[in-house]
Parts: sequence; C-alpha cells; structure tokens
Amino acid sequence: MIEDEYEDEHAEDESSELVDQKLRDDFENDCISLMEESIHEESGETEEVEISESEEVAASLVPEGRVLRDRTIKVKPVKYSYLSSDPESFRMAMKSKDHIKCINFTQSAADPCVYIHEDKKSIIFFHVDDLIVVGDVKKFEELFLKRFPNSTAHDPDTLLGMNVTIEKDQIKLSQRKLIEKGLELAGIKECRSVKTPLSVGVQLTNATDQEKSEFKKLKINYRTHTGILNYLACRTRPDLAPAVSILSSFNQAPGIQQWKQVIHCWKYLAGTIDFALKLKPDPLDDSNTLKHFTDATWADDLETRLSRSGSICFWKACPVAWNSKKQRNITMSSTEAELNALSDGVQENKWIKFLVEELWNEGINPTQFHIDNQGLLEKLKNFGSNSKTKHLDIKMKLLRDMKKNNEILVTLIPTLKWGFSRLSETLSIQP
Repeated sequence: MIEDEYEDEHAEDESSELVDQKLRDDFENDCISLMEESIHEESGETEEVEISESEEVAASLVPEGRVLRDRTIKVKPVKYSYLSSDPESFRMAMKSKDHIKCINFTQSAADPCVYIHEDKKSIIFFHVDDLIVVGDVKKFEELFLKRFPNSTAHDPDTLLGMNVTIEKDQIKLSQRKLIEKGLELAGIKECRSVKTPLSVGVQLTNATDQEKSEFKKLKINYRTHTGILNYLACRTRPDLAPAVSILSSFNQAPGIQQWKQVIHCWKYLAGTIDFALKLKPDPLDDSNTLKHFTDATWADDLETRLSRSGSICFWKACPVAWNSKKQRNITMSSTEAELNALSDGVQENKWIKFLVEELWNEGINPTQFHIDNQGLLEKLKNFGSNSKTKHLDIKMKLLRDMKKNNEILVTLIPTLKWGFSRLSETLSIQP
C-alpha cells in the first residue's frame, strides 16, 4: 500500500515537472512571437525577422520549483524592442554593436554596456538607444556616420535623465527637472525650504493603524515619491542616501508620519534644487588609488536595533560610488557595526577596482580605506578569537589577510576631517 502511494506521488511529481517545463517553453515561444509581431506591425514590413538565442528577448521565465496554482500564465500583450520602443532601433542596435566590434572595440568584462578600443584611448557607453563616446571622438564619428548616415552626433547635454554640463576642467551632473516634477507631484511647488533631508531628532517607527488609516485618506502613492527620491540619491545626490534609505523601509505600510518626512525631504530639495554632482579631478592627486570612506551608526533603529552603514568611494577626488543601507544583523558593539561597514565596502571595492583597471589599462595601487573607529583598527592588528566571537573572527581574518597582502590599506581619520557629511547619518547640511 505504501509503495503504491509512493509511486502515485512520484508519478504526479514527474507529471507536474513536465507541465511546468511545457509552460515555460510555451511562454518563451509566445514572447518571441510577440516580439516578431511587434516589429512587423509597427514597421509595416513583411520580411522574416530572425531572433537568435544570443539576442535579449523581453521575457521572464517562471523559476524552476515554483508551483503555479491554476496552472496558467496570464500574458499581457505588450510590444517590446531592444534598447528602444522604436522597432527600427532594435535592428540598428544589433547592427551598431556588430559594427563597433568591427572597428576594434571590445565589450568590457566589468560592464556589458561599455566598449573599449584596442588602443585603450577610446570608450563607448551604450544607454537605452543612444551612446556616448569618450576619447578620439572625431575618428569614431567619421566611421560610425559612414556606416549609419541617418544618425546624429553632438556634445552630450543629458544622460539617463541627468543634465550634463561640460566645462573646461570639470563635469556637473544635476536633475533639476526631476526635482521640479517631484515637487509638483507632492503639491508643494511653492514652499519654504529646510536645511536637512529629515527633521532633526525625529526617529521613525512602524505606523499605527490610525496613522495608516489617516494616510490612506490622502490617496497618495507613497512608493512613487520614494522611487523618485531613490533615483535622485543614486545618481546625483549622495546627500539624500541615508534619508531615502530610511523612508523606503516603510514602503510596505506607510503612515502619516512617514509621509510628513517625505514632504520634508522634498522641501530640502526645493532649497537645493541647483545642487550638482561635480566631477573635477584633482591635478595634484597622482596617487593612482581609490579612496573609500566607511562609517556606521550603532543600533539606531528603534524597532529592530539594527545599525546603518554608509560608504563613499573617490577616484581622483571624484565621487564614483556611494550607498547608505541598513545592516543585516544586530551588532553588540559600535566596533562590530563599523566592521560590517568596512567589510561591505571591501566587497564593493572589488568590482570598482576591476572596472577602473580595465578602463585605465593598468594596475592601480591598493585601495585606501578610511575609518573613524580606533577599536576596529586595533582589532585588525591583533584580534583574539573565541567561541563567542567566531562570526567576527571570519571577517577580521579576511580583512587582515587582504591588508597583509597589500590589497587594501586601512587608516584612521577623524570624522570631522572627512570633508563631507557621513552617509550613515540622516543629517546632511550642505554649505
């Protein structure tokens, strides 16, 4: 009896796997068909369009192991194309990438959107249905326009929603239009500005049922505002990073207090609408070194008692990467919180260093990590492990080995000498 039941269950599992596999295959074929129909319908052409396996298809397969309740997949017929909504750009994108390879550009191993010339003096960055060239622009323009005469070439003034201002010795990136759009969406286009992204001394906690109900009456999409703020923080406004990280943690169930802080953040942007991310290499900086600053709070989240990490990375005195995020585990000391921030920074630095070395075509010096915790620096030099500190010992030994092998340098620097506001804290008063 038991064997019969086992055989029945086993047969059902095999049947279920076959059904799931068939559904995945059918779904992929439907997506390819939709792509082909989209190209035919919008272009009006009747010629056959071949889509190879190497080309990206706008499809999302059902992950293996996922059980579908009704054994059906609802597909909304949407027209997609590669890199652009224009089907002609789909073809041109494929042709242009092939042409770029023919003129001795190879795809970057660190970033698939970047192509590097064999002489290492010219770089191409693809974005949406456009591209930016850095280096020998005239030669590339001549070759590209000869192959694609309908294309246009001009100095870049926008990039992925950012305004690009190119000056003699610097580049400025700003997002004034997006801020204006956000202020209009929040209904505070004309408002009095404030000096900080979040109210001073306010620590947000989970909203009560009454606060949630009060916010729902406003009929406002909270995620829309935090999404816009997050895009600003990730592109041109590192000063927003900690505030946006905190506000976004309440996306699931926001209340009226969280919404008030979103409005406060928009008021801060109203007063700093002309702030720009300035990329101005320091001519005196010949160190050929990435400089990474890491910091952390300690158990400042009143609900979870999790700490918050913040880091920023500079190359030639230009900020190239930054983040502010909540740590994953509760720490028993400020030194442990700082250790988590440093460990995360070291992991992120691996990709940044790999990209820089590929673009510069040479090895760079070990990354300099700057911390402001004396206890952490001492423990990196000499840390005694025991059964209660095994989780710390793993990270300590990794960082110590990297330091010993001259892969990283760790130095102590007072926070007041950092020269910018810490990304682990919510206050960010800019001059």
